[in-house]
Amino acid sequence: MKISRIMLAQVKIPLPRPLRLGPVEIRTRDYVAVRIETDSGIGGDALGYPRGTPLVESISRVASGLIGTDPLLRRAPLHAFEEANATSRPFYSRAISLLDIALWDIAAKAAGLPLYRMLGGLRQSVPVTAVAGYYMDVRSIDEIADEVSLRIDEGYSRVKVMLKGDDPAYDLRYVRAVAERAPGQVAADAHWSWSSMTQALKFCNQIDDAELAFLEDPFVPQDVEFTAGLQSRLRTPIAAGEDVVDARSLGRLARGVSVLRVDATTCGGITGALTAMAAAHLGGCTVLPHVFAPLHVHLACAFPQVEGVEWIPHESGADPLSSLLLRPVIIESGHMLVSEEPGVGLDLSWDRIEDNAVQMVGL
Repeated sequence: MKISRIMLAQVKIPLPRPLRLGPVEIRTRDYVAVRIETDSGIGGDALGYPRGTPLVESISRVASGLIGTDPLLRRAPLHAFEEANATSRPFYSRAISLLDIALWDIAAKAAGLPLYRMLGGLRQSVPVTAVAGYYMDVRSIDEIADEVSLRIDEGYSRVKVMLKGDDPAYDLRYVRAVAERAPGQVAADAHWSWSSMTQALKFCNQIDDAELAFLEDPFVPQDVEFTAGLQSRLRTPIAAGEDVVDARSLGRLARGVSVLRVDATTCGGITGALTAMAAAHLGGCTVLPHVFAPLHVHLACAFPQVEGVEWIPHESGADPLSSLLLRPVIIESGHMLVSEEPGVGLDLSWDRIEDNAVQMVGL
């Protein structure tokens, strides 16, 4: 079996209205989709966020060395590229991640197994953390608190909300109001709101008794030491890692936080995620993967240190991922069921991808 063709697509899907996450404003959900085709007819898919990077161009450069190679020897060409581009390795991490995922998809399909069974298998469903509170600029605190209560009543084990980040007084009222609805089951995402330890502690000390499940991303991804230092000063669990682009940095972070936020589409694919999860196990923290639940549910169903998955309900209007999938995810009583179809779980609708593509590249 040899790789015969690689297709790339950059997709932009407009959101109903601009979405603010801390200092970041999002008007469209941008994705890059990858399909690797083989001469045997087996193909592999992957999907990720470009996060403002020229991801299609990066993948094109990495992928040019894959044509004609054996997809089951997936580490060989990607490792060779990393070795030849050691100084720019972080720049290519997202590209390598998506290619690695697509190659794992081929391997699992060739074996006739869903990824979680290929990795050993532990369970067939996991708890879901639902994300709530989007579009807070046009909603009241009570409305978002009611949404939190609704998700808990639906059986979700935990609900995560976003902080505004630029209005500490509002965020204090907000955190306390939503946390009171389900003590211990509400998490808050700061989305890199603080740039100094003093600034972070001024806010965090005031909510340290709110019984949050965790506080996520107090600092930008590269501030690993600041994040670990904040955890050492708080009772509230700190979660971080979703935008850390290499497994070694995630390993350092695993020794300083309570919840490691691994994203296989960012940190080196399935291969990088396995390394990060091993580091989390050795560091004594749990893992909650970052979105892309149809993929990450396979990791959660294979490893005990992964406590569940994160899911943005489609009706929130904040993440149209479901519209790009051939099969919907199945959630029952707040638990996501893993797909038994061979592969990594990202069965993409390429008709819908092409309908929403702003760039298509074939190699």
